[in-house]
Amino acid sequence: MAPFLLLLLLACNQAPSPTSPVQFTEVTVPAGLDFVHYNGAQGEYYYVETFGSGGAFFDHDGDGWLDLFLANGTYLSGERPEPLPTSHLYANRRDGTFADQTAATGLGHSGYGMGCAAGDYDEDGDQDLYLSCFGPNAMYRNEGGHFAEVGHTLGVDDGRWGVSCGFLDHDQDGDLDLFVVNYVDFSLANNVVCKQGRIRSYCEPTVYEPTNSVLYRNEGRGGHFSDVSQRAGITLKGRGLGVAFTDYDEDGDTDIYVANDGMMNFLYENRGGQFVENGLAAGGRYNRDGRAEAGMGVDAGDIDGDGHLELVVTNFSRETNTLYHNDGQGRFEDITPRAGLAEPSYLPLGFGVCFLDYDHDMDLDLFVANGHVMDRIAEVDSSLSYAQPNQLLRNEAGRRFTDVSAQAGGALAVPNVGRAAIRGDYDNDGDLDLVVTTEAGPARLLRNDGGNQHHWLAVALEGKAPRDALGARVTVEAGGVRQVRERHSGGSYLASHDPRLHFGLGEHARARVEVVWPDGQVQQLGEVAANQFLVVRQP
Repeated sequence: MAPFLLLLLLACNQAPSPTSPVQFTEVTVPAGLDFVHYNGAQGEYYYVETFGSGGAFFDHDGDGWLDLFLANGTYLSGERPEPLPTSHLYANRRDGTFADQTAATGLGHSGYGMGCAAGDYDEDGDQDLYLSCFGPNAMYRNEGGHFAEVGHTLGVDDGRWGVSCGFLDHDQDGDLDLFVVNYVDFSLANNVVCKQGRIRSYCEPTVYEPTNSVLYRNEGRGGHFSDVSQRAGITLKGRGLGVAFTDYDEDGDTDIYVANDGMMNFLYENRGGQFVENGLAAGGRYNRDGRAEAGMGVDAGDIDGDGHLELVVTNFSRETNTLYHNDGQGRFEDITPRAGLAEPSYLPLGFGVCFLDYDHDMDLDLFVANGHVMDRIAEVDSSLSYAQPNQLLRNEAGRRFTDVSAQAGGALAVPNVGRAAIRGDYDNDGDLDLVVTTEAGPARLLRNDGGNQHHWLAVALEGKAPRDALGARVTVEAGGVRQVRERHSGGSYLASHDPRLHFGLGEHARARVEVVWPDGQVQQLGEVAANQFLVVRQP
């Protein structure tokens, strides 16, 4: 408990002026992050080169502070770089900076890393790390802060093009299973030459065949995983990029939503451990015009305080990002235009996306990492660019979103070829910061300055089985406003977020907390003080 008391004291000692606007400040260099993504491009326009790599905020050493893992690409052909690029682990120094601990932790993966997910798959009390790749995927088992790669031993080293991924307890047997989204059937040997007019560029997704995603069942305390995709109903082939886990129909189990590129999205409804694709009936398959879009990233969150979690999906340029409203009866409605999201998202190409209450005014705002996939797009269409500014959209009382990027600091005006968007309170000051990974560029750390001028509460869950309490549902009530968050893995695009659930409390110094644990047990905590990292253990 001592680290959390320290965190509380640090948070309470930081008190910006209540009249100052919230700003996101880029602190990448002073924080000690020197990571630059390597995509292997040597002029061959291999399709994988343009999709970037992601990262994870997770506490690798159990000290109560978020560390940062950043996946990296590697050599594909042509001139071989020396030394070979690797993924990196940056350990939190607890003073706002990070130290590169890649060698000491064994997390210097040398394959072509894509997405990642943190979770205690073997139930031994520490966070392990799964890495999806273009090529064999990897599982890194945490052995006291040092990691051993055990993907082949566990049977989770699928060699197809893996992208977003995450842990979940799909069958509610008390241990963590694993879901991995695969993209298309691409290899260096079947690379197609594609052009926009006379300009060589990366291909459209329809050039390559879709493929199957994978559901792995944990066969008990992480000793082995079995591919149960077909018998569990994960049968459709797609061009998957993003994944979100959420109990959208509120029946007590975890459903799976997959954002597909250039084809219908999948909504796998969990029915007692078996999945049925229900996207057409539930309304999450197509947009409001009945069209499939180029889905990239996805997140789930309750935007209007009714207790039902919406879905947001980022899409291609000249499509809008899509916001699906959950009516609480198991159906979604595309409300993008009336939510104010159509115009600001029409030209940018969105990838990573996440809901977060950045200003602690008790509703969920929206952040989108933008960047095109065609490096020479400006030569084809002068209204578009490869590097694009990211966007922050403020929730206006659950009714509409307003693009406030221009008011939230100069860092958001800087164009980048954005890919993953990862949320987490890395400096433990009570507000949510962001990491944006970029294609063939540096990872960017955007510190939230001023979000903690309002009250807040962060809830860390320790379940009985699974320990990570994936699938738990937390309700926080203050001043008559109810906020609901679910504890899940994955989300955004290639990302793994801060496992603590963050709630803005506005002017309220106390809040009531309820936890519904994955096994259905309800725990009422009554009123608790604001401005703390609250650890809740399942009784």
